[in-house]
Amino acid sequence: MNSTRQNPSTQTKMRKAPWLALALTGLVAFVLLAPLASPYDPYAIDILGRLDPISARHWLGTDQMGRDVLSRLLFGARLTTLSALCVVFVSVVLGCCAGAIAGYFGGLPDRLLMRLCEGISVLPALAIAMVIAGILGLGLKAVILALAAVHWTEYARLIRNIVIVERSKAYVMAAESLGVRPVAILRRHLFPNIAAPILTLCTFSLSWVILAFAGLSFLGLGVEAGTPEWGRMIADSRSHMRAYPRLVLAPGLTIMSFVIAVNLLGDALGDHLRGSRTNHLN
Repeated sequence: MNSTRQNPSTQTKMRKAPWLALALTGLVAFVLLAPLASPYDPYAIDILGRLDPISARHWLGTDQMGRDVLSRLLFGARLTTLSALCVVFVSVVLGCCAGAIAGYFGGLPDRLLMRLCEGISVLPALAIAMVIAGILGLGLKAVILALAAVHWTEYARLIRNIVIVERSKAYVMAAESLGVRPVAILRRHLFPNIAAPILTLCTFSLSWVILAFAGLSFLGLGVEAGTPEWGRMIADSRSHMRAYPRLVLAPGLTIMSFVIAVNLLGDALGDHLRGSRTNHLN
């Protein structure tokens, strides 16, 4: 007789699932709706109100141009997060295509693609992104392309290793014996089975992309001056850091808190997906 009793770890993961969904929904809602709650225009300049202290009117004060710091932080959440999601999306598409080709076909395509990944991975990713962003010029599109150009290798190596393992299993060999095309096998059979590790890697890499995006903006290789972006806000306030440390602490602590939250959500999502896959196999 089959037992329907679940182990304690599985029950704990099931209890965490609603909280995980609620946390993800809250994070998405914050990113999309935060600018609607901003009290002021983040681009509005008020020279007479420059460097105003924290008050009931300006909860985080104003910057050196008289712009409301809280409004700029809220608008920066959408800009930074959506830009990081674009980088992750482009990286996933490039990495999945390269990793699937290398893992499924092997041979020369595998050697060429993996040598390319190794060549990119040998050098620091942020340094390569700085060079690419400097060549492409200032702008949001240049930063997204620069970060995606160095970030896709992580997904390519992961997908390659998983595809090599999955290809030797019976369901793939059965599809091949029936004459199913490799593209159809990858789309219908392999990718659905490897979606969980890809999604987990996406959540963890999102935090790195947010930090890298803020770092490039801080160095002057990201968005233009005056744009409400967290890294750019820190760069614009460096000359007032000693007298008005809140101008640097506000975006800095926001970046730290956001990255920690994304990492925690990624860890919880990975545990949930691994638990769901284990229950499915059992």
